[in-house]
Amino acid sequence: MSRPFYNVNGPQGDGMACVLCGADFLKDKITSVEVGHNPLDDGSVYACKEPCARLLAEDAERMALEMRVVAGLDDVDVPVGDDDPVFCVDGHFGSLLRDLRTLAGTEALLATSDDNTTIRFLLSLTARHAETAMMRARLVLARTKPGARDGDA
Repeated sequence: MSRPFYNVNGPQGDGMACVLCGADFLKDKITSVEVGHNPLDDGSVYACKEPCARLLAEDAERMALEMRVVAGLDDVDVPVGDDDPVFCVDGHFGSLLRDLRTLAGTEALLATSDDNTTIRFLLSLTARHAETAMMRARLVLARTKPGARDGDA
């Protein structure tokens, strides 16, 4: 597996505990599967076969779909079901609004700051939130375009 898992603790980084839930594989006798590597020593890391590995796989599929949308691949079918979380508080639209609030706050701080270190930090924060806001805006646009759902106009 080539996916890196950063910020894993000792047992997780050593492959003795789940990188998602922290379950101890030796003590709890849980079936585990390799899901990536620890970039510090390039050792394998593992997750519980069920449900953690499944959740990681679903997350990877979601991220791949979002990347296709962001890349502008027009032939991508964006699946939208009845339980589409785009407009819920924790959905993409809610996250977009939080990114935009962060950008507005950062703009206010940049206008009043004169410390080079603080300005550099604020600029890095701006870049990160601007990029995620752009990706989320494109995803919301793709999921809300006419014809994204059967019968919607």
